[in-house]
Amino acid sequence: MLMTIRYQGEMRVEAVLLAANRGRMRLAVASQRDTIELYKAEGCWYTEKGGVIDIEALIPYAGADLAGFCAAVYPRTIAVGAVS
Repeated sequence: MLMTIRYQGEMRVEAVLLAANRGRMRLAVASQRDTIELYKAEGCWYTEKGGVIDIEALIPYAGADLAGFCAAVYPRTIAVGAVS
C-alpha cells in the first residue's frame, strides 16, 4: 500500500507500507536509505524520534482489501445509538 505522510514541519513524503499492526508501522520512504518505524500513542502516530506525523492518504494496490487494516490502524472511537 502506498501512503502519504506529513511531518510537523509540513514536509510531505510518499511511502510504501511494509508491515503494520494497531500500534506500529514499518515504511519504506524513497528519500531515506533505511526503513522508518512509526508508533501510535494516545491516538497519534509518532516517528522513532518522537515527532508527530499525520497520515494523509492510504492508496491500496489493485485487489487489496483494506477493511481490516483501516480498522486496526484507526479503530472506531465513537459509537452512535444502540440497536435494540
